[in-house]
Amino acid sequence: MTGARLPYAASGPGYESDTTLVGETNKPFVSFNPPDVPLAFPNADSCLAHLQLLSVFHALKEDVGCTDGLFNLWDIRCENAENVEETLARMREKRWALYVARAVERFEDWWLQVLVSGEPSKRLEAKEMISTNLEFRQWTRKGRVRQWTRAMLPPIDVLMVWHSFMLNPRNYLEDCIRFGLKDLWTTGMPWKAVNACIDSRFNYEAPLEAQTDFVNKTGHNWDNALDSFVKKLSCPRCSQQLEIPWSTCCASENTSGKELADMSGIGYGDHELSHICSRCGVQVNHDLLRVGKFKRDTENLSMRDWPLGGTILSGTTGFPKAPTEKEWKTHFETFPNRLIGVQLRSSILELVNTSNPSMNSVKELIEKAINKKSTVRKANSAITLESGSLRQEERISIRRMMSRYWDNTSIFALELGGAVIRQSVFVNKMHRIDWLHSPAARYAMNRLLIKYTRFIEIIATFPLESAVPTLDVDLGWHTHQLSPKSYFDFTLSKCRKLIGHDDKMDEDDLSKGFEWTCKTYETLYQEVYSECTCWYCEAIRAKTISSSTKIFGTSKHEKALKNFYSSGRAKRCPPDNSAHISSHASVKALEAEARRSVVDALHKKYQTELENAYEKACKYARSNGRPVPDKDDYYKHLSHGPHKTSGMTDGVYYAGDPCVMPVGTGIAGACVAGTCRGGIAAGGCRGPGCGNGGGCAAGPSGCGGTGGGCGGVGGGGCRSTVILLSAC
Repeated sequence: MTGARLPYAASGPGYESDTTLVGETNKPFVSFNPPDVPLAFPNADSCLAHLQLLSVFHALKEDVGCTDGLFNLWDIRCENAENVEETLARMREKRWALYVARAVERFEDWWLQVLVSGEPSKRLEAKEMISTNLEFRQWTRKGRVRQWTRAMLPPIDVLMVWHSFMLNPRNYLEDCIRFGLKDLWTTGMPWKAVNACIDSRFNYEAPLEAQTDFVNKTGHNWDNALDSFVKKLSCPRCSQQLEIPWSTCCASENTSGKELADMSGIGYGDHELSHICSRCGVQVNHDLLRVGKFKRDTENLSMRDWPLGGTILSGTTGFPKAPTEKEWKTHFETFPNRLIGVQLRSSILELVNTSNPSMNSVKELIEKAINKKSTVRKANSAITLESGSLRQEERISIRRMMSRYWDNTSIFALELGGAVIRQSVFVNKMHRIDWLHSPAARYAMNRLLIKYTRFIEIIATFPLESAVPTLDVDLGWHTHQLSPKSYFDFTLSKCRKLIGHDDKMDEDDLSKGFEWTCKTYETLYQEVYSECTCWYCEAIRAKTISSSTKIFGTSKHEKALKNFYSSGRAKRCPPDNSAHISSHASVKALEAEARRSVVDALHKKYQTELENAYEKACKYARSNGRPVPDKDDYYKHLSHGPHKTSGMTDGVYYAGDPCVMPVGTGIAGACVAGTCRGGIAAGGCRGPGCGNGGGCAAGPSGCGGTGGGCGGVGGGGCRSTVILLSAC
């Protein structure tokens, strides 16, 4: 990295006068004792330990974004921009985006060089995925809990990526199985060791032994910012060693207005990567690198029998799926392995030698293959007289497999950088609420765990619906997922499947799912679900109160709302600082042209419904002698409610916009044509569904797009509020 810079861990101006006072101010108001073993169910201590770690992540993001000169991004460059403040904000986003992208690569090396070598692991082979192999069938029961020490912990950026990875439980389980990491999966987040590295100012301080071990085993510096600013990689076409700068954004003193506005560049960590290989002359870009990953996985499938991503777990249950010996050659989940590894192998391997290859090119190859009944028959070792038509489950398995490759060049089942960036939305909300500095923190944790238990009960009771958490419920949910085996066992006992937690869901669908969850929760438990008084939450509650209440008596929903206000709880839930809808999963759906006008009309219709509900909430408040919910206090515009995505600006992150998902056939990142049918497409992948990257998400027409199947950055997502288990 060139250019002098301030260390991003440097204290801000407010810390210089009295560090002792600041340390005491930041210190949590309540003491807690983090568990040293994974708990069957989270308790208040584990939730508080989780909050403390999130505070470290929040401080890290602030420090990275505000470090002038980090990654050669200097604030002074922004003085040439039309809007200086807005450009400065984008530059801070760019610093964070580069930091996260580098963190993901550092995590990958830590995973391979430390975690994989740290236990007797073995890469899964396709032939081992059979019912006679107890090791595979009982994989989730075979691991043992390992005791972590402070000396075993990675740097904070790597820990942050690991944290986000575990919050995608099906993807995390899949990759732990692929790499043979039973003990890692069973142990989960080592709360005791992590907490011991966090001081009262939310600094993460691991011992020298941990730093030395990480440097020696991975070849990286302990500090992300001190790693080389040059990325070394092999050309996907000719294997020539390449050296590409991480970013060229704003490298020149005469940075153009467009470059400032877009925060664009052509480096490895820029969205518009462009580098010419000196040997073969190919233009290396992110599209080519993704095809290169798919080529490597195809080679490993053919030569080492390593199954493709998305072909290991049952889409319905999330368990390792083990067919009988008789079923093995026609097993639905592994259909992509047979199709790619045998029928399409040569075409895939040659793809990097074609002009401008991309994952869309892979998609087109698969489309042609599955439209030939003879190819499908060969993939299934079927006789000539058999149909050769693609079966429903095989369509879904293709989509699930493809979701591992769209916008993803890593070895993992999802693009982890996008997951970190979306998760940072939740981190910011936790920082704003600041339970750690509340005298009632322990009470709040115990209360949210009760709500979380009820939330899972709702999922178990209504498996075809989409339950959406509030921020407090989501904290309990996330904390539980950070003990993967405990979470697996709990959701298995309650729901008979591993409940996923997709982090991509269309904004309006998220809001509709939240509305349904509020109504169901209030019906079952006679309590308000979203304990918040912002205009959005009041409007959602107003939609559940029937206008016929005056005739037929007070409804359960109205009783719950009146109790919320009469008990005094509403006064303790200000609009700008309460646990309403958790929206870190909220993304914008990028519609195919054919459906865009229809979806836009549906969006406007829903916005009108929200506006009418807000007017109803105001009328209800006046009739009960309460002040009306004021939109000017928080989320001023109806189009900017808390259900809306608030992630990173498009073009800043190298893998695309982490808060957008493509929807509809015919666009990159969407379904392979022929794998989407009306009977299976009307389902997304939220809590009760298939988890990350599992099924197809679609609108009413039956062919929607990504959902769990072929989501954009980070894998799957959601398009519909209805979840069909058969589609997962």
